[in-house]
Amino acid sequence: MKSNELKLWEDFIGKRLLLVALSLGLLTHGIIIYFTLPQTYDAFVHIFFADHYSRFWFEPWEYRWYTGFFTVSYPPLVHQAVALLGKIFPLKIAFAIYAIIVFEALIIGVYRFSKMFYDKKTAGVAAILAVVLSSLVETLHVYGQVPTLTGLAFLLNAIPFLYQYIKTSDARYLVLSLSFIAVVVSAHHVTAIFGMVFFIAPAVLMALVDWKEGLGKQDLLRRFFPQLLLAVWQKKLEILLFAVIAILLAIGLIFPYWYWSRTDPISQVSIPHGSRDNFLEVTSSGLIFFIIPLLLVLALLPAIAFLITRQKRHLGWAISFFICLLFGSGGTTPLPKLMLGENAFNILTLDRFGFWASIIAIPYISHFLLSFVAGPVRAYWVKKSGETSHFLLSGLSGFSYLLFIIYIFHLASFRPLQPKEVKIEPILNFLNRDDHMRWRYLTLGFGDQMAWLSANSLAATIDGNYHSARRLPEMTTRAVERLENAKYLFDEGMASLTDFLTDAEKYQLKYVFSNDQFYDPLLFYTGWNRTIRLENGIMVWEKGNISTIEPIQPKDIHPFLKKAWGILPLTTVAIAVLLTLLYLSQFKKTQDELVSPETVDQYPKPIIFFSAWMPFLIFSSFLAYLLFEMILVDQRKDPKSAIYAFYDHLDFQRFEEAFSYFKPSPDYSLDQYLLEKSVKDGGLLPSYAKLKELDIDTLEMAHNRIKYQINSIWRTSLGPIQQKDEYILEKVGNSWYILPPQFELDIPEEQVISYSYTLFKKIGKRVISAFPTVNDDRIKKPFAAFYQANLVIKDGLISVTGELINADNNPITIALRAEVVFENDSLVNFYPDRKMHYNLTPKAFTFFEIPLGDDVLVKYPIKSITLKAETDVTERGYIRGVRTGFEIKEEDFQSYLLEVEMENPLTAEITIPGVLIAERDSLGRIIHVELGTHSRSIRSGLGAIFTLKMDKKAHLALVVEDVPIFLQINGQKRNLVSKNWNADQRIQLLPHCFISTEIYLQ
Repeated sequence: MKSNELKLWEDFIGKRLLLVALSLGLLTHGIIIYFTLPQTYDAFVHIFFADHYSRFWFEPWEYRWYTGFFTVSYPPLVHQAVALLGKIFPLKIAFAIYAIIVFEALIIGVYRFSKMFYDKKTAGVAAILAVVLSSLVETLHVYGQVPTLTGLAFLLNAIPFLYQYIKTSDARYLVLSLSFIAVVVSAHHVTAIFGMVFFIAPAVLMALVDWKEGLGKQDLLRRFFPQLLLAVWQKKLEILLFAVIAILLAIGLIFPYWYWSRTDPISQVSIPHGSRDNFLEVTSSGLIFFIIPLLLVLALLPAIAFLITRQKRHLGWAISFFICLLFGSGGTTPLPKLMLGENAFNILTLDRFGFWASIIAIPYISHFLLSFVAGPVRAYWVKKSGETSHFLLSGLSGFSYLLFIIYIFHLASFRPLQPKEVKIEPILNFLNRDDHMRWRYLTLGFGDQMAWLSANSLAATIDGNYHSARRLPEMTTRAVERLENAKYLFDEGMASLTDFLTDAEKYQLKYVFSNDQFYDPLLFYTGWNRTIRLENGIMVWEKGNISTIEPIQPKDIHPFLKKAWGILPLTTVAIAVLLTLLYLSQFKKTQDELVSPETVDQYPKPIIFFSAWMPFLIFSSFLAYLLFEMILVDQRKDPKSAIYAFYDHLDFQRFEEAFSYFKPSPDYSLDQYLLEKSVKDGGLLPSYAKLKELDIDTLEMAHNRIKYQINSIWRTSLGPIQQKDEYILEKVGNSWYILPPQFELDIPEEQVISYSYTLFKKIGKRVISAFPTVNDDRIKKPFAAFYQANLVIKDGLISVTGELINADNNPITIALRAEVVFENDSLVNFYPDRKMHYNLTPKAFTFFEIPLGDDVLVKYPIKSITLKAETDVTERGYIRGVRTGFEIKEEDFQSYLLEVEMENPLTAEITIPGVLIAERDSLGRIIHVELGTHSRSIRSGLGAIFTLKMDKKAHLALVVEDVPIFLQINGQKRNLVSKNWNADQRIQLLPHCFISTEIYLQ
């Protein structure tokens, strides 16, 4: 009787703890999720998919990303559920509501899952632990991976039914388990596939051990495995029936996905992911992908290891747990790559394995925590050290863990995961007016908010935020997930972005919305013009002479598959809910409770000691380290630390913080420093660069004084820049400070400068009409002409070089391409990249060079080349009014060293002084063209002298005469215009400067 009363009391406590867990989940995550959602990695991606289903439920072709892709490339359940809620609520709120519903289902799943291991009281503790488990908090509030949580929630609810089916052979449990498995398949295919291995297989093994009496007490090698195989044979029908039906569900429910992956397999360069890093070398990846999700598991690893290996019914879970923990360590050890293989290792995101390890550990962590709070571990601790010691240790451990969870909630504040919020309404207004949606656009510096913009517009972008759907060769041949964050992907990212900006016509890319000035130089020198700065601060860049989007015939699948894709996923949820209600009302009360009789009354003393102290020590140490790093760390303790911190602040343009590293002096104030920065700094290096490498050389050293030479390498959108600076540091007290460099004042001779700008305004023949009009098609095409066009081979590279002029009285923008026809009649277009002026004032001319690639004549014989130039009147980007001269200072067999002198007569600062350099042969033919830039700006009324090195090509180059080159301007055939040239002038320069001041934005 007492035993029954105890069981009823524990059942009562367990159910109450479950209600507490559900309430806590609603109060914490339900309130916070809406505010953390915009900073997560994947939330906006799933909202975009939801928007697709809201607009086109039975049409799986999505045209807005890339040049179109199939939404069947991702299971649809979550997106369709959010889309349905989106019919009532705004999409953000709908996503948050769905996330909370799923998290509540996950808490219930953890409770039911834990009952397979221990009693209901332990399961109730597990449910509460699920609310604050760091891996689950991170998955929801940092990653925004709601499909993963959905799949896990229904998988954990399915496993207990499967366990009971294997034990009892009751077909009703089979139906219930399969109904939940169907939802898992429809929500997240990866969870379904790996769940079979790491969750379902251990559950079946546990059920077999519990079903066959005495099996768990047999010797492991001599009797356990043979009898286990016998049990498998005896239950073969149940196991095979479940496996066959589950596989059929996995194939049938998302058959369009398998058909897509088979007919259009992913063929792309592997994209680097932080979860594959060596966490000892890349500590930031280790923090996000290993420490944060698994810190509690690592703290209680001795207790978990003891409990999970204590009985043979846990054998399958032990294997799954330790394998997942190993795989979750990424590239820290070579074992994951050896076990998974090179291909799987480079495709999978390995943090998911650590996530699953934390889920498997929940019952064991909960059992130990319950034992520590009100069980045999507590009794031992109280007996040994007293109740006060136990109370303090419990309170401090719990409080430190709570602070750790709060840190995860606010992780985006400590380590920003996304750019600041971008108000999308001005962008939507721009896209909606003047028929701008007839072209594609690109966002830069938006982070995952680019998906939120797409979800609110029908306009198409060449970029996207779902790398599995990419099929554009410019992206799949490089390790580039998306163009939006190209600068963080180093050379490959910038190369891919340059391809799209240069060859914009190929994909009808006309507009770029830039939220990061880092890309401004690249946009300017590849022919893009600033048009307007929107109310939200976003700069709109435009490229002229881009045709509107050509209709693309979408790939099609059978209408039946479309209907099935739109109906079956949500049907699985409806069936699972109905069967659950039927089970609770008609079936559950007549069945044996799913409660394990297993209890652990005694832990080894080392396990008690380490598992009791480790959580407090680990979490308090982690928090102390964070506080020390953010607040207490002394970055002036030695001269090198001061230099590193100083450059870090300069890199992120935190000038007030950088000023604090200068030696305090009444003669050098913050105002003076900021004034000097605004006067002397500017240009490509200070304004548009990110620090890549920093090396410090010691020049002089004394007791309290040291002189350094700082060798830095900066990344810019135009390529790397090397810089050398010298700083003297002095020790004041216990801290090192930098002596302010001597500022050399350079004042223009003329105190008031005026310059006559000839500005143009393109009006066109616009009329008031309900139909949108575009200026470009209302204005007569301006005149232009080619002076020369040459096919040149140099150093194994082949290119088309030449010279053209704006013969019109209006400034023009030019789109130039070389249309190359090969002997097999294939046709390829090539573009000049940065090696030409794209905007010309009246009567101005430009050189150009269009690279065609390596050994094209040898590999692919060229039949003919057609140079096609499209011109249009422009009102922006044509101002180059600077005086430029040069002198060849040095010349050898391989290169020229040019000294360029440039004066700025404009009333605006020249942000990036640049020149377009052409090398000619003895006949005046252009052989080689290069863009040279100076890293510093030139203030109004001042000048600058800088050196540029140019490769010498003319003496070794070959001009091919037997390949015909045809000329077209605005679709009409043209001939070369004759021009005399001084044969002694081998080098010619044209100013090619970028002016950040928007003097031509009207």
